[in-house]
Order: sequence, then C-alpha cells, then structure tokens
Amino acid sequence: MRFRFLGDGDCPDWLLAEINTLSRMTSIKMKLLCQVVVKSLTEGEFDEEKVKKLTQDAKLELDDSKAIVAALELILTSSARYGVSPADLSSELQQLGLPREHSAAIARIHTDNCPQVTAILTSQSLRLNRLTSFEIVPGENSSPFNKITLKLKNINGQEDETSINILRNEIPVLLADLKKARAKMDEY
Repeated sequence: MRFRFLGDGDCPDWLLAEINTLSRMTSIKMKLLCQVVVKSLTEGEFDEEKVKKLTQDAKLELDDSKAIVAALELILTSSARYGVSPADLSSELQQLGLPREHSAAIARIHTDNCPQVTAILTSQSLRLNRLTSFEIVPGENSSPFNKITLKLKNINGQEDETSINILRNEIPVLLADLKKARAKMDEY
C-alpha cells in the first residue's frame, strides 16, 4: 500500500513496529512527545529528560523511546516534505493501525508546525561548506604568485583549509567572477 505522507511510497517495516509502540502511550503524552520532536526539528534542542518522563508510564525501554522519537520525526518531516493535508495524514496513520485520537493529535501538531518544519527542511536541503576566513599572502618579490588560503567549515562542523596559488594580476578577475556568481545565486 502507498502512503502520501511517505511520498507515495510503502511504509517501512520499522515504522509499522513503532506505530504499535506509539499506540501503547496515551494520546496526550504522545502529543507532548510530538511537541518535543518538533522543537528538536525547528530549534535543534532535544529534551531527552522530557522524553524519558513521557515514556516511563508506558513502560518503554530507552531503545523503544529512541525508536518512537525517530518514527515521529519521520512522520512529521515526511508529511511536511510532501505537503500532505492533516486529514490525509490522520487517515493514513489510522490505516497503519494508530488509534484515531493519536492520529488526530499528530495531525494537529502537523497543522500547527508544518510551515516551520518545511522552512527548516528547505534550509537544510542544500548545505554547502561555509567560508569562515580567507587570507592572501603575497609571494616573494620575484614571484608573480600570491597564495590564497581559504578556511571552510563543512556540514559536519569540521574546519578544512585549502590553499591556491594565483597570479597577482588575475586576482581582480577572480573577484569579478565571484561577484557575478554571487549575484546569480542571489537571483535564485
């Protein structure tokens, strides 16, 4: 069976297993857990203690807690990514075996937070290395080259350093080309 909130794809087996685990929680606690997941997605702050508190009553192990957080994250990000309506999301979650109250709670969270989640997904969709600093070191008097050292922070947060040698008279040409490229990027 195909599900719109999964991009018209089939439901992964692990998600089906976690639907069963989610059903063991009360709908109110599951709604609170969804709010923790949304906060983690939008603000980058994951409150592990709150998750432990919310899942204790359902007698869930730590691994089960992590798995249902991953399931909720998948449901919320996929439904935002594919622009699924709250009614369709609720209906499809019920088809997977989630109780109506639980499905409605997730659909409400989806409705309230879809624009923020979509904005975060958009900002993360094309991540490039970020320039943190650069330095131009003039060559010796007899050398026609300058050395340009670029420090880049990659998507993992690690800093890389790259050096290139360029003819002194080509630096203005390089700068003009970079400005043109930047203007094109700003258009999009």
